[in-house]
Amino acid sequence: MITVTDLTKVYHQGRREVRALDGVSLTVPEGSIHGIIGHSGAGKSTLVRCLTLLDRPTSGRVEINGVDLTAARDAALRTARRRIGLVFQQANLFDSRTIADNVGYPLELIGVDKATRAAKVAELLGLVGLADAGQAYPAQLSGGMRQRVGIARALATDPDVLLFDEPTSALDPKTTDEILDLIMQVRGRGGLAVLVITHEMHVVKRICDSVSLLDGGRIVESGALTDVVSRLDGRLSQALLGIPPYAQPVDGGTLVDVLSNGEKAALPVVAHTSAAVGGEISILAGSVEHLAGTTFSHLRLSVPAGVDPQRAIEVLRGLGADARLTSDITSGEDRA
Repeated sequence: MITVTDLTKVYHQGRREVRALDGVSLTVPEGSIHGIIGHSGAGKSTLVRCLTLLDRPTSGRVEINGVDLTAARDAALRTARRRIGLVFQQANLFDSRTIADNVGYPLELIGVDKATRAAKVAELLGLVGLADAGQAYPAQLSGGMRQRVGIARALATDPDVLLFDEPTSALDPKTTDEILDLIMQVRGRGGLAVLVITHEMHVVKRICDSVSLLDGGRIVESGALTDVVSRLDGRLSQALLGIPPYAQPVDGGTLVDVLSNGEKAALPVVAHTSAAVGGEISILAGSVEHLAGTTFSHLRLSVPAGVDPQRAIEVLRGLGADARLTSDITSGEDRA
């Protein structure tokens, strides 16, 4: 389990104080995958460095299975860091070492004997689908294969936590999905807690159980994926269900947003509502996503000028949907 409590990082640039992280708190239980998303400059890179104690936080705690890394020093900190497997955007492999030697390098550092090391490396290369690549060199592998090597290396010391920093941003879509499938496969290995730093919504949709939005060094929205997507006015819901932030109503009508999930997402809510209010409601934009085992439907409707939009909203809510005037919803798509 990862537990981060009130994590703050302050940099000083001359007389100017920059709060790169401002009271970040989160928990990632074992066996789960948590995504951290945010624009460039939101604090994601600083968070990675502070979680691994490559950069010491100004205040707050980072705990791995109850062990406070922020209180550890020197040898104790080096030992504690072994509980974290880190995978970077680029695999950062040693070009002069074979793939097997790259994977075994963390074990070599802590003095594991050669035979034990070789057996562990063979096991891990098999796990990531590279059983026959041990004697190859990084330059001989594709980007996706190098990322698989990076994952195998991160697992070498049997960590409690896997931390991925933009693991797929340099990969093509097919290879991205293969790496995401592998992350889902390894997260069940020994009850690992997995934290993924990303700016790609596809990553969150595909593998995350929960997600946090980091903005200006603060977590401004967080929760289980199905919970955050269900908040019609939430920035994460707007980003993950991804419909255009604005649309023109038809002939002076009124815009209404509608969010349904589960079996309700398949109901013909527009037809029912049009019949109930005596006016033809138009669909201007929509998105249907299957996230964390649940189907979500987000529609943007134009209620005709002759119909009371509040009456249409009442009917939609009666059908089990969350419906609101679009003007009442803060569109966070350009900020998430």
